[in-house]
Amino acid sequence: MRKFITIFSVVLLFVGVALTLGWPYLEVGFASSANYTERDKREYDYYTPELLKRMPRISDNYEFSYSNISGPQAFVYGIQFNGTNDTSRIREYLISEGYEKQKQCQTEAECWISPHSKDVVSFYSLPKSDFVEVEIYRREHAD
Repeated sequence: MRKFITIFSVVLLFVGVALTLGWPYLEVGFASSANYTERDKREYDYYTPELLKRMPRISDNYEFSYSNISGPQAFVYGIQFNGTNDTSRIREYLISEGYEKQKQCQTEAECWISPHSKDVVSFYSLPKSDFVEVEIYRREHAD
């Protein structure tokens, strides 16, 4: 009986340590939304698509966002640049990545798609608010 209690205690200790060390990663994996910067390394590495990681920084003041908008089917990844309205470098970057501007968009924004991706990239600027928002809409499954 004493051996069982010792083994059970050791196993319980290992499980406790594993949960303690792994909890931040579990929390990130199950979050339905997040706002973060590049300094938030865990969130930045986990949530940020490569397209946004490589996007030109058109302002020194920017932050990222992530939203799971309809269960496991769709995700929105974004970056908001504050203190600017110039979107020319974003257009140039999307063109260099193989994206093409669409004639129509479901939102009040410019929408861009690529034949190499299921993602829809949209962006808009609000001159009165002095910011640019870029979003990637990603559906895991095509309809």
